[in-house]
Amino acid sequence: MVLFNQKIINFLSSDFYGDLCHFNTDWFREYDWLECSVTKDAAFCLYCYLFQDESINQGGGDVFSTIGFTSWNKKRSLEVHIGNPNSVHNQSRRNCEDLLRQKQSIQGAFAKQSDQQKLEYRTHLEAAINVTRYLLKQGLSFRGHREDVSSSNRGNYIELLT
Repeated sequence: MVLFNQKIINFLSSDFYGDLCHFNTDWFREYDWLECSVTKDAAFCLYCYLFQDESINQGGGDVFSTIGFTSWNKKRSLEVHIGNPNSVHNQSRRNCEDLLRQKQSIQGAFAKQSDQQKLEYRTHLEAAINVTRYLLKQGLSFRGHREDVSSSNRGNYIELLT
C-alpha cells in the first residue's frame, strides 16, 4: 500500500528471490513517460504505447508498450528502455512532442494560409457544391464512361467544374 497524490494505492508485491518488490512511485518524478496500471500491476511507456510501430520490439519496447514492465527490482531496465538518442523510445517521444506543438497542428497550418489562399479555397468549394446541387436537381449522373484526360466527355461533374 502506497500513498500517492493523496490516494492510497495497493500495488501487488512480487517475490524476487526472497525480496518483496512493488512499483516505486518515485519513478514518476524521474521518468515523465512512465504510466502505471494498478489493475495489471505493470508499468508502461506512454510514448511507445501511443506511437508504436513495427520496430517497437527493439530494446524490449513491447514490454513497455504492450505487455507491461513488472520487474520492479530492475530499475536499470528503465534506462535501457530509453536507450540512445535514435532509439525507438526517443523517436516516439519526438513524435509525441511534435504532435503537441501548437504550430505544427492542423489548425495552425490553416491559420498560416494567406487570405488569397482562403478565398481561392472558398471559391472552389462553392463551385463544387453548386455543381453537385445542379446535378442532383436535374437527376444527372456525375461520372462519365471514361474520365481520363484524352476523353472528349469526362462526365458531367468534371466537365462542369473545368
